[in-house]
Amino acid sequence: MGLFNRVRAWFMNLFKSEAEKQFNVDIVSSAMMEAAQSRWLNVINGTPAWVDKEGGIETINFAKFLCYYTSKKTCLDIKVTVSGSERADYINKCIKAMVDKSIRDKVEDACGVGGIIFKPNGTYNPASAIDYMMPGDFAVTDRNSNGDILGAIFIDRLQKGDTFYTRLEYHHFEDVAVEEGETVRAYSIENRAYRSQSSEALGNEVQLTSVDEWKCIQPITTLSNVEKPLFGYFKMPYNNTIDYASPEGVAIFSNCLKELEALDVAWSRKTDEVYDSRHMTFVSQRLIKGPRDKQNPNGKPIKLPRFVQELAQGTEDGGNIDEHVATLLTEQRVADMNSILSMISTKAGFSQGQFVMDRKEGRVTATQIESDDSETIETITDMRTALKSAIKDLIYALDKYCDVFYQMPSGYVNALDDNTPDEDIFYFKDLLSTFEQDRTRAYQLVRDGLYSKIRYLIEYEGFSEEEAREMVAQANEENKKTEKEGLFE
Repeated sequence: MGLFNRVRAWFMNLFKSEAEKQFNVDIVSSAMMEAAQSRWLNVINGTPAWVDKEGGIETINFAKFLCYYTSKKTCLDIKVTVSGSERADYINKCIKAMVDKSIRDKVEDACGVGGIIFKPNGTYNPASAIDYMMPGDFAVTDRNSNGDILGAIFIDRLQKGDTFYTRLEYHHFEDVAVEEGETVRAYSIENRAYRSQSSEALGNEVQLTSVDEWKCIQPITTLSNVEKPLFGYFKMPYNNTIDYASPEGVAIFSNCLKELEALDVAWSRKTDEVYDSRHMTFVSQRLIKGPRDKQNPNGKPIKLPRFVQELAQGTEDGGNIDEHVATLLTEQRVADMNSILSMISTKAGFSQGQFVMDRKEGRVTATQIESDDSETIETITDMRTALKSAIKDLIYALDKYCDVFYQMPSGYVNALDDNTPDEDIFYFKDLLSTFEQDRTRAYQLVRDGLYSKIRYLIEYEGFSEEEAREMVAQANEENKKTEKEGLFE
């Protein structure tokens, strides 16, 4: 385990035990999930347990590529539109900032560790209004039978000089009253700050106002009319067979760690074979003894070229010179790696043959999605469904923050209306469409007068906006001139 992961794991254990004491709650976690999350982090960080430099086993970190590829396909041309009011416009700016700057990276992170939480942080600025919490940055305190997270404690750390500050933010539902025989529940957000001279201790509790970054945060905020937690959890759409009771997800490669190890071994052996394949000439010492004994003008012994190796007793057949040309088993090696890649594709939820070893370039690539790649399409569709759900939960949380923290006037938000179809909120590029298909469709729409000529020239012909506008204006002017000449002549 890398140093970063050891410190992270150690502090997480400290944080959980202290958090339980501070808030008088039980952390819903298991040693199995924590060990698995640590193992997944090591894999995507390039330090899996099977790496053995002395034994010649390196890693090509295919797991990280798998996460990157999945994220790229999941977020392909993603657009989120929140509309309906001034409040909706503000929320739209927050979501747009997330989509434009962070969403691909955060989805990739989630693929590697099983999930990630999107949470408002109380900052009004849309560019920085959302925090992203990975396992190790939060601890689950409550869940329901459907596996939804209902309560959690989030951790935020600052270092100023030799002093360490820690803030614990506890989100949970609590019973506050009984009205007409029914229990009334409220949503509570509790914040506590701690100061320590050591990174290995939570330290003593201090006022939130003693830290500039936290001085505007209230110790306790209670909200009514809250139906679900004020954060969104983007969970990988894979069954958690490591701990069925855990509400957290699993990495997309959690079911194929053995295959990832086999791929690294196969690649390393191929690399060793190539490294050892240089042409060698074995020469008897009888032929090189004289020149080796002489001194060159600099007073140093004459060195043999790197492709010449001396033999004390000559060659096996009694000769003085032998040529060695290594045999490369490239075809067999590549076939073996493609077999492993096919199994990884299947177990990770992609179509067989989705990933192949390029024989010409010697690298792993993803094949283009075709219409019969139903497994890949279904997996990416499930990813997008989970992402849409998490973003909707985040929009709900931002709406409540507008009520309590920003004092923004109420207004209609289309994403919170159950009658609004997802197609009016989310847009993803069709996995089956190609650039040429899109261009042909757009060109036909231009001819029908239903698509902007300027937009077509920018998106499909590669012109800048200025060039496209100039071309359209010039074409319109020439068309008008032609019409006039044709009319009067």
